[in-house]
Formats: sequence, structure tokens, C-alpha cells
Amino acid sequence: MKMMNRKRLAIPAAALLTLTLAACGDSDDGAAEQMGQKIDRAAERAGDKVEAVKNSVSDALEKAGDRVEEVGDRVENRTD
Repeated sequence: MKMMNRKRLAIPAAALLTLTLAACGDSDDGAAEQMGQKIDRAAERAGDKVEAVKNSVSDALEKAGDRVEEVGDRVENRTD
């Protein structure tokens, strides 16, 4: 019986807490929120740069592989 009373109180309490937090959340971005946004932007820019470097390295490796293949073909043609 006591468990039923707790459940009956828990749902309205959770709803009230949710509404209270929602009402407080959007009014003004504090210093911590602004810092978090700056960190997010910096992380996104860093991710973009890492992606660009990855693509550059991938292209360089592909060109190097092509070059190795060309040299291998020349060696093979000379030994035939």
C-alpha cells in the first residue's frame, strides 16, 4: 500500500520538476552555457580539420600506391 502512494506522488513530482527546469532553462544563457557552446564549436572545427587531413593523407597514399604500381610495371616489363 505504501508503494502505491509513493508511485502516486512520484509522477506529479517528476512533472513539476520537469516544468520547473524547462521554465528556467531558456531565459538567459549563462557563462557556463556560452563556454559550452564555444567548446562545441571548437570541437566541430577540430573535427573538420582532422577530416581534411585524413582526406589529404588518403589522397597522398593513393598517389603513392599508383606510383609504386607504375614502377612495378616498368620493372616487370624490363625483366620479360
